[in-house]
Order: sequence, then structure tokens, then C-alpha cells
Amino acid sequence: MKKFNFLALSIVFTGLLALTSCKKETRIEKNLWKNGGEWNIELLSAKQTSTYTFDNFDYSYANFGTFTFNENGTGVYKFIEDNEIITGAHTFSNTEDKLTMTLDGETKVYDIVEWKKNNMKISYTESFYEGVNGNVGTGTYTETITLKKN
Repeated sequence: MKKFNFLALSIVFTGLLALTSCKKETRIEKNLWKNGGEWNIELLSAKQTSTYTFDNFDYSYANFGTFTFNENGTGVYKFIEDNEIITGAHTFSNTEDKLTMTLDGETKVYDIVEWKKNNMKISYTESFYEGVNGNVGTGTYTETITLKKN
């Protein structure tokens, strides 16, 4: 009898855990596009560390623009850099801990580092290998974006 109760309890717990995960994914998805879906890019930080030192950089931009997310998985972006406005379309999808975005044919899978209703921090990291002017460099590029919904 005790084995049966433990097994039943385990199944119920696993089911509840799965439902909770789905709920977070759905909450994030709806939060992205609800009420117009416009999010301010409060901070964009990018850092690249390479063995080819001329490729190293570390910069941050405050109030970099906006992302707008639509319910159908599409959206638009507006970036503001040095008084220049760059706009375009994007597509997106999410899980409870990832936000996948495709801008201008380039797909990036961001980790959702922090998420609370109307606030999100996402981060993308990639390792690279390149040849520049006969020199070979390897390194890491990291991009972190802090978003706040309008």
C-alpha cells in the first residue's frame, strides 16, 4: 500500500511540475505581446574577448530603441544608435527560459536571465574562430539586453 501511495504521489508531483513549467512559458509569451507588445531596450551591452586583441570591445547603450512583439510570432524593431534609427522586422518564439529571435536572417537564442511581468533581461553568448589579416583569433561574444514594457 505504501508503494502505491508513493508512486501516485510521484506521478501527481511530476504532472504539477510539468504544468507549472508550461504556465511560465505561456505567461512569458502573453506578456511579450499583450497591450501592444512594445518593449523599451533600456540597456544593450556587448562584449567581445578575442585572442586577436584588435577585435576586443566592451560597450553599453542606454535607451537603444524598442522591440514590438505580435501575438502571431512576428514583430518590428527600432534601434537608435548615434542619432541614426534602424528599423526592421523580426520573428520570435519562447520557452520558459529561452527567447529565440530572428532579425535580418540571423537567429539568436537568448537565455532569459530574469523575467518578471513587464521586465526581462536576456543574454546571448557565442564562441568564435576567425582569421583576420593572416592572424587567427578565437574568442567569445556576449550580448545582454535589458527590456522594460511600455
